[in-house]
Order: sequence, then C-alpha cells, then structure tokens
Amino acid sequence: MKCICRGEIIGRVTAGASKLTGLPEGLPVAATANDKAVEALGSGLIEPNIGLLSLGTYTTAMVFGSEYRDETENVFTNLSSVPHQYLYECAGIRGGMWHISWILELLGKEFADKAVLCGCSVEELLEQEAVAVPAGSDGLLIVPDWLAPADKLHKKGVMIGFDQRHTRGHIYRAMMEALAMRMKNNFDAMNKDLGSSPEQFIVCGGGSNSDLFMQIIADVFGVTALRNRVNGAAGLGSAICAAVGTGYYGGFNEAVQKMVHQEKVFTRDEEQHKRYKAINEGAYKNLTAMLSETLQTIHNVVENQSYII
Repeated sequence: MKCICRGEIIGRVTAGASKLTGLPEGLPVAATANDKAVEALGSGLIEPNIGLLSLGTYTTAMVFGSEYRDETENVFTNLSSVPHQYLYECAGIRGGMWHISWILELLGKEFADKAVLCGCSVEELLEQEAVAVPAGSDGLLIVPDWLAPADKLHKKGVMIGFDQRHTRGHIYRAMMEALAMRMKNNFDAMNKDLGSSPEQFIVCGGGSNSDLFMQIIADVFGVTALRNRVNGAAGLGSAICAAVGTGYYGGFNEAVQKMVHQEKVFTRDEEQHKRYKAINEGAYKNLTAMLSETLQTIHNVVENQSYII
C-alpha cells in the first residue's frame, strides 16, 4: 500500500468511467482527505488563532496547528488537508443539527403548509418567532443529548424551566442556545489544553444559514463569527485539493485565498454576551452533571426494568 499526499494526482478518468459518468476521459483525479479535513480547508481554516464550528449531523469545533498533539479527554488530533499540518478537534455533539430537524418534524404538516403559504421554509417561519424571544429563552434550558453514546446509554435529552410563557419559538431558540453553549464549553476545554485562544470563528454547515443562529454563536462564544459564501465546505475543500494537485494554483494558501470568500460577519452584542455568560457559568455548564444520577436511575427503571422497591 502506498501513502498518498493530499492534492496528489493519483490517476486519470478511464474510458469506461467516462462513459458511465460523463466526465472527460483523461481528466486528472486528485487525492483529497477525510470529511472534517476537507471541510476545514474549504472553510479557510489554514492558520492558528481562528476556530471553526462545523454545524452538521455531528457538530464539532476545531483549530489549526503545525505540531502533532497526543490525544486527551478534550483534544483529538486529525491530519489537515494541508500536508504536514494538523487539526485539533474538541468533543462534539452527536446528532448535532438533527436536534433542530427533530423540532421541525414535531410541528408536522400543518406548520409546513403554513410555511408554503408564507412563501418561506419551515426554518425561516419558525426563526421569525424565535427572533422575538429574548436571549436565554425566558429560562428554558436544553441538554442536547437526544443521541446517547454507546458507553453512556443513560444520557438523554432534557428540557428544563418551562412555564406559561414558553412557545415553539422558545423551544427553537433554546435548542440553538444549547448547541452553542455546549460547543463553547467543549471548545474552551480544548483550547485550555492547547494553550490557545482563537480570536475569530468560521461557522460552516447548514446551521450557518440562519442569521439568528450565527448571532447566538457570536454572543455565546464572545468572538466574531464568520459565514462564507460556500458554507457546505467539504466539496469546496476537495476542489481546492484538485486545484493544487493539477497546478492550477501554486499551493494551498493561494488556492484558499482565491477560492474561499466571506459572505457575512457577525459581531457579539456585549449585553447579550454578558447574559449568556451568566446563564452558562451560573447554570448551564453544570446541568449535565447535575442530571446524571437522575437520568441513570430513569434508565435503570425504564430500560432495564430494574424497579426500585
């Protein structure tokens, strides 16, 4: 087996493949990298002091570096698409943006039909309601553990703090806030181990299409959040590898400069940032640990039928 470097030409489209795909015979085929690595490249993460938040079905965050780091509880080291460079990835959220999809599914066909009549998507319609909800969702907090890890099956999602004020707009916003605060805490733990402090955040994936979510991220993390024109960045990262491999650009830095473009910048609101910091440090950061014993008991009773007498 031969190890191939990212951006290296590994062959050309054959006559048979050309007939099946419509791609020109002889077209160069370039090696790329794993999904998170090409996503980072396509987002423009090729220098330190910038973070990347990937809002996908598995939501995670990472930073760029030039040294291999041994794995810790808070840091996973991955190979960057840029040869001889690395990505440091923090703990993520299983299910990630699916938590948002779950809420939309609960609203059902009637709400979807209403969105059609309004000429917008269900996400846009619900976001209109969520925008009117204050930061902190009037005390509604969510633990986004709908998909438990295999070694901790007792972990469950939790919504806590309901009262008569709360609407579907509150639930939608509270879920965004939960994803943002969980990832901030994971990201901070990683950067403490690394001794780094990113000054900006690139946000990619489907969730970055939401201006509300982008602003929540800027306010929770307390840093500038950037959205690129192409925010589904894995395909673009693969294209950058091909552009470098074929010599269209002289290197990865040049290719990123030419192919990755910012669309919108979100700066933190100081009052909202202070509010989220108080909520996170005063309540949210410890919520999962506080609920752990209760969730374990519920799991034992309901799932294992270990009734307590």
